[in-house]
Amino acid sequence: AVVSTQSTGEFVLCLDGIGNDGLHLHVSKQPKEGTAAHKMLTAIEEAVALLNPNISVNTVPKKVNLGNPLFAWHHEIFTVKRLSAATISNYPAYNSLGRLNTFDTSVDVEKLYAHTHIIAEGIARYISDLSDQSVTILDDYLVPNKELLSRTVEFLTNTQRAATLLQRDSPVLLNLEQTLSKYASEVIVSELKASKRDPEFQFYDQTETKLFAYNVKPAVFALFLAIAVIAYLGTIYLCVKSIPHGMTYLYQMKKLKSS
Repeated sequence: AVVSTQSTGEFVLCLDGIGNDGLHLHVSKQPKEGTAAHKMLTAIEEAVALLNPNISVNTVPKKVNLGNPLFAWHHEIFTVKRLSAATISNYPAYNSLGRLNTFDTSVDVEKLYAHTHIIAEGIARYISDLSDQSVTILDDYLVPNKELLSRTVEFLTNTQRAATLLQRDSPVLLNLEQTLSKYASEVIVSELKASKRDPEFQFYDQTETKLFAYNVKPAVFALFLAIAVIAYLGTIYLCVKSIPHGMTYLYQMKKLKSS
């Protein structure tokens, strides 16, 4: 496969939503001829020309913002480690509205199949270094199974797959391992731990919490209470301020009586 670890590898290809219209290859800088990114772009463009010429593949360069603690695209994690990487996605920009949605969205199985076929053919052409634009590598049983894709989408949309719930015995992981074992000779499940010095991700393991709701007095009550307090304090202030005048009045009255 083209995907590698975070320490070695020729090229890393990340996937980010390929079940709708459009294919965009996001890179940190415009691929130069002779580089791995340019070779992958060429392989995918050849696959598109062979399988579905109506689909266009656009290259979207975006520099990595090192000042932002969150990466815009997943390939940027590899880019900062000086690995050649790219992300292929339906979304033209990292801040596209559909990409920011935390809920499940509809997936067009036909488009998912078409894009999967193109990407698989592109990777196969990249690995085999095939430049003949009249021959496809994936034929017959190597072509992605549309029924399998449809069942996988249905399974994932009906199964909890939050990061905190993906334990070793999670149905999602077990199903993925079983599916990969049918098509790969060796499948290894490894646990990825975040770096303590510079963690790439953080899981919040609290899946249940309590919500407290308090019944408070309406705002009108608070307004009347404030007016009452101000009137009370104002009355005390006027009473205290009038004490000297009252003492003077009583002194004058007493003086008049004594005279």
